[in-house]
Amino acid sequence: MTISASVAPLSLWWVNGMREQQQQQEQRLLSLRRAQELLLDAETGQRGFVITGREEFLQPYYAAMQYLPDELQHLEHRYARQEQAQRGMVQVLLGQARLKLQELAETVRLRRTEGFTAVEPVVASARGKHHMDEVRRIASDLNERGALELAQANADLRFRMTWAVVFSVVSTLLTLCLAGYLFKVTRRTMQQREVAAQRAHRISEKLASGMTRLQRHNEELRTLGEMSRAMQADMTLLEELEVASLFCARLLPETSGAIYLFRNSADQLELAARWGAGPSPCAVMAPSACWGLRLGQVHRSGGSAAELRCLHCHPAPANTAEVRLCLPLTAYGEVLGLMHVQGVSASVQDDETASSMEAMARAIAEQAALSLSNAKLRQTLRDQSIKEPLTGLFNRRYMEETLRRELLRAQRNDMCVSVVMMDLDHFKKINDTYGHPVGDAVLCRAAQYIASVLRASDVACRWGGEEFALVLMDCDRDAAMVKAQQLCDGLRNLTVLQDGHAINVTASFGVASSSTDAQEPEGLVAAADHALYTAKRAGRDRVAAAVITQSRAIPEHVQA
Repeated sequence: MTISASVAPLSLWWVNGMREQQQQQEQRLLSLRRAQELLLDAETGQRGFVITGREEFLQPYYAAMQYLPDELQHLEHRYARQEQAQRGMVQVLLGQARLKLQELAETVRLRRTEGFTAVEPVVASARGKHHMDEVRRIASDLNERGALELAQANADLRFRMTWAVVFSVVSTLLTLCLAGYLFKVTRRTMQQREVAAQRAHRISEKLASGMTRLQRHNEELRTLGEMSRAMQADMTLLEELEVASLFCARLLPETSGAIYLFRNSADQLELAARWGAGPSPCAVMAPSACWGLRLGQVHRSGGSAAELRCLHCHPAPANTAEVRLCLPLTAYGEVLGLMHVQGVSASVQDDETASSMEAMARAIAEQAALSLSNAKLRQTLRDQSIKEPLTGLFNRRYMEETLRRELLRAQRNDMCVSVVMMDLDHFKKINDTYGHPVGDAVLCRAAQYIASVLRASDVACRWGGEEFALVLMDCDRDAAMVKAQQLCDGLRNLTVLQDGHAINVTASFGVASSSTDAQEPEGLVAAADHALYTAKRAGRDRVAAAVITQSRAIPEHVQA
């Protein structure tokens, strides 16, 4: 009786011993998987921060760093009683993981303090990739060994359970009762394992879905980084818009949209770029037609008739769910324009996708606004460096550089360049009689007329005071005389109205050409300037050509 009564406890102890080994092995594998996942999260957060420089991408990194040291310690503890080979592999894995963490911390520090240029050599060295590859390799080997040991433990467990049942069956009625209890415990264990297996399957599916989203997110980050680098290049405003629309089509697939920019008068917006195959957007719109501009924030609307719909949006097609976004392009407190995004139903059925599209559109709009603002600033600085602020004509330095370049080109191509020096007659008298504001108005009106008469290839600049210099490309002496006479006649018929005064304007002109007067910039300008003074001495309001002597213009004192 005593032996029969002791069979059940001994059998239970025998089975539970193997079950404990099985659970320990499962814990080792779980700890190994958890450490690997945390290391991957840290690497993902670091990569996002290195690419974009934005602190919010470090959230996965900081979350992983909070738990990773304890998880590595647990992993080392759980393998402490394993065989020497597995302990050695775990030590190598821990060493590589800590080296990887050092590399991640170094790149984050360099990116934050010194920028992307400093961290690029560290990333290019592939040290972090080597450490991560070693971690994956060792983890894979440990997983394979653990799976074999777990399978062996399962087999041993089933073997012991079978013999425990056999011993219980052949024992006394008390042993049968104990065997029934053992069977009940075993059945519960199997059910728990089944539930655990189902839970693990669901977790695996979630991990797979998360990895897919992570890959898509990484691809979006890479494309955003590419867009940022492309739009930081020295480009014109139109080129910036072309790049922005190109990346909108890539980052917002199955959508259509347009980018509007304010006119200089800031009273209307003009269509500047578009993408997608949706309805053609309106070419011009008033700011009041968009709720996004009126509210000063992103405006999102769908197909519901109860929502605020912008007047510039086309009516939504019947039986379709559609999301539309109006994003003001704002940089440094200035509203530059509007980005309108229209998503079709196939890509925005669920709110999660619509929210993702809105977040991506916000990121694109912010980047585009900064790039457009920088492009406008570069254009403004360029204009300020080469143009004279009062008249809007080119300044003297730009004219001298252009003349030197065009003369060299004319010599290569057997062409000629002419220079016309022009001076407004009696301008000092206008200033003294009517005041400097009126004199400035006369200069501006004369500059506008000059710009309207010249060709797009010609260069007009304010030489100084009331004097202007004109560089006429591919224009010989006779053609330059005709153009100068046209300007002279036009200015004579020009009346400037300012502050209640009607002022008539005349000018004197001096013409010189590279084919007859001089080949060097200084000589050509001097010849035209000498001809200008000849015209003034002859009575003003006329055109005079440089005196030709041996294909050179001779100064007055030399001719005398």
